[in-house]
Amino acid sequence: GLNVPERRTHLLRDLRKTQISVAMLQETHFLEGFSPKLRNRYYPNNFFSNHNTARKAGVAIILSADLDFKELDKIFDTQGRFLFLKGTIADKLYTFASIYAPNTNQARFLRRTLRKLKGLAEGAIIIG
Repeated sequence: GLNVPERRTHLLRDLRKTQISVAMLQETHFLEGFSPKLRNRYYPNNFFSNHNTARKAGVAIILSADLDFKELDKIFDTQGRFLFLKGTIADKLYTFASIYAPNTNQARFLRRTLRKLKGLAEGAIIIG
């Protein structure tokens, strides 16, 4: 998880060093309402789906400052299992989906989750 400040610092440093524009993270382990800061001037756009009662699961989408991202819509799971983010970059429509499947009943989870994604998805769809 990313509850340790040093891990967050290393993550942002590594993203910049490798020139990542879009990062989709799983197992962030943040508690809903208590997400630590995970941004800097290079990665100001962060979106999270956190578990609502425990520090487990959790997904995030982190976007580089180089992207002129404009958020249009998002859907997230209260168990921290998925986050769907729709928006534009340079007037082109994108849908990002960060998904973290449970260890059991994965096929069922993915069927349900992808059905929800289908209701939101437009433009280029990027899943991680």
